Amino acid sequence: MKLKTSSFLLIFSLVGLLFTACNDSDENPQDQQSTNPLPDFGDADGVLAAIKAKSNLPSGTPSVPGMPDILIDVANANFYSSSSGGNLVNVGTVSLNDFALQNVGGNAYINNFTDITLELNSGQTNSWSVAGANGFSGFEHSTSKPMPGVVRFQTSVPEEFTISAGVALSVQSIPAAVDNLLWVVSDGRNVVTKEARSTSITFSASELNSLSASSTALVQVAAYNSESQTFGGKKIYFINETVDSKFVSLK
Repeated sequence: MKLKTSSFLLIFSLVGLLFTACNDSDENPQDQQSTNPLPDFGDADGVLAAIKAKSNLPSGTPSVPGMPDILIDVANANFYSSSSGGNLVNVGTVSLNDFALQNVGGNAYINNFTDITLELNSGQTNSWSVAGANGFSGFEHSTSKPMPGVVRFQTSVPEEFTISAGVALSVQSIPAAVDNLLWVVSDGRNVVTKEARSTSITFSASELNSLSASSTALVQVAAYNSESQTFGGKKIYFINETVDSKFVSLK
């Protein structure tokens, strides 16, 4: 773990308290890390994502002076046995900005959840390193596109929605260095998504007909850019992304 400032140490302490407060029925923190939405590519042999996620603090959590947001860095990498799908495969050591990722169950790569900073700074590029194995050549790649600015929901986004009335979401602004925005509504089981580079979007009732009423639903917006490179005949996509999430109720 590489925490280089007192701010990061404070963030770590706060996040640790949040994890400690979780009951036994809560998701594993690593599972929570992997719930950030990502764009879908139809021809990817591998997808490597650098994500800055704005934490969704429980209602009533006291704020920290000078720190309006708690931002957590997340890295996720998947390598497929066949183009655009198949099983995940082991490609040896994978790292982002010199932070080693873990190969967790099923050959999914993700950062250690205690590494809440991976030096994912808005306006700066990211460096990936992959050792290579199982048909994948080793490579190193620095993204040509930088991390986007942090995306934030408007404070006017309500905490309760009626499915039959649709769901309207909006953000404060479109951050710099963004290709597109990915919008998500989930009831905890089913997920509905849209892509639109806009400050607001509406999911109609018909678009939400697969969702059920839920007191722990989730709305998300991801601002991302992407690029691809081919290494040893394998097409690899690199994503830089910031995410805001909010727990809501669906009626």
